[in-house]
Amino acid sequence: MRKRAIIGLLGLAFAMAGLQAQNWTLVWADEFQGDALDTDKWSFMIGDGTDYGIPGWGNNELQYYREENVTVSNGKLHITARKEPFGGKAYTSGRIRSLDKGDWKYCRVKFLARMPKGQGMWAAVWMLPTDTDYGGWAASGELDIMEYVGKEPSRIYGTLHFGGEWPANQQKGTYFETDGWPFYQEFHEFVMEWVEGEIRWYIDGELYQTQGQGDWNSSAAPFPAPFDQRFHLLINLAVGGNWPGSPDGTTEFPQELTLEYIRVYEEGGTGIGDLDEEQNGFRLEQNHPNPFSGQTTIAFNIPNADHVLLELYDSTGRRVRTLADHSFEPGMHRVELESGGLTPGLYSYRLKTTKGSSSRQMLIL
Repeated sequence: MRKRAIIGLLGLAFAMAGLQAQNWTLVWADEFQGDALDTDKWSFMIGDGTDYGIPGWGNNELQYYREENVTVSNGKLHITARKEPFGGKAYTSGRIRSLDKGDWKYCRVKFLARMPKGQGMWAAVWMLPTDTDYGGWAASGELDIMEYVGKEPSRIYGTLHFGGEWPANQQKGTYFETDGWPFYQEFHEFVMEWVEGEIRWYIDGELYQTQGQGDWNSSAAPFPAPFDQRFHLLINLAVGGNWPGSPDGTTEFPQELTLEYIRVYEEGGTGIGDLDEEQNGFRLEQNHPNPFSGQTTIAFNIPNADHVLLELYDSTGRRVRTLADHSFEPGMHRVELESGGLTPGLYSYRLKTTKGSSSRQMLIL
C-alpha cells in the first residue's frame, strides 16, 4: 500500500514538473496598490443592466452597480454589496471589466481572493469575448473562472458557456468542494489555464477540472471555437438572481468579495517580467529538495526590512502551519520545514509582505 502511494505521489510530481516547465510569461497584473481602482486597466459597469441591453443583468439580479462600491485599500480590491435603495433597486454592489484594456487569446489567470458570506451572494471572476465574431451570447463563449454562491459556501464552480445564441446556448462545468470549511474564512488561490483546445481550473494548486476536445462546440465554426478568440476579464459581486436566490433574514450586510491580486500570463513572448522579482522587489524560491520526505528548505529574498508571513496550506486550502510571522532584515532568508506530522501529498506555501505576495507548490512523499 505504501509503495502504491509513493508511485502515485511520484506521478503527481512529474505532472507538477511538466506544469512548471510550461513557459508562462507575466503580461498584465493588478496588485491593487494605492487608494483607487486603476482605470488604465479597468472600467466600471454601472446600473441594473438596462443600459447594456440585459435588464437584471440577464439573471433577475437585485443590485444596482455603482463606482462607490468598488474600492482599493490596504493592497486589496474590495467589491462591497450593501442593502440600500438606489436606482430602483434594494441593493448596491460593484462590477468591473478589462474590456479593451486587457484582452487575451489563450492565457493563464491567477488571483488570490476571499468570498462573501450569506444567502443571496453571487461572486464571480470570469471572461467574455471581446469580439463577438460567432454571434451573441453564448455563441461567442463565456469562460467562468470562479463562481461562488453564498448558499453553498464550501463550493466553487468553473463553467464554460458555448453552442449557439440563446436559447440554443449550452454549458458544461463542475465544482470544487471542500471538506466543509467555507471559502469566506480566508484567502484562496484560483488559477485558470487556457491553451489551444484545452482549459484547466485549479484551486490552491489542485487541478480539479480539465475541458478539451468534445467538451464544447460552436454553431458557427469548428473546434476549438468559440474559445479561440480574445476574451477580457470581469469581476463582480451580484445580489440575488435565478441561481443564488434572494437574501433572507440570515444575510448580513455589507458583504465583500476581496482580491489581493490578479495576474495574467501568456505562453512565451515578451512580458512585463517576473512581478515578484522586478515590480514588488521580493522573490520566493522553489523549496529544495522537492519532492521530499523529512526536511526541506524554503528561501526568499526581500529588498527592504519588512514583515513576512509565510504559511503552508494543504491541497484542500486549509492552513496547516505558519512558518514565519515576524519582521526580517533585507536579503536572502531560509526557513526549514520538517514533514513530521504532515500527510504525504501536494501542498502550497505562500509568502506575503507589505509589497505583495507569491506562492509555490511542494510535494511531501
